[in-house]
Amino acid sequence: MKQLTIHIPEGKFHFVMELLRSLSFVKIDAPAEKFIITEEQKALVDEEFRKLEENPNYALDWDEVKHQLFAD
Repeated sequence: MKQLTIHIPEGKFHFVMELLRSLSFVKIDAPAEKFIITEEQKALVDEEFRKLEENPNYALDWDEVKHQLFAD
């Protein structure tokens, strides 16, 4: 098995980790990190959930996201 160390910009960390977790052949040996979420960040998440509840078409389907990410 090969090992790889990568440096990820702070703003892209969650996206990259979610992408890696979706790959069945990738094993992640990092303990879960504790994150402190500010009230402003909580408010932003709440707002996104509110928009999604009001309009289920607000969010993209995961298959569509993958298609956009990996399209040539």
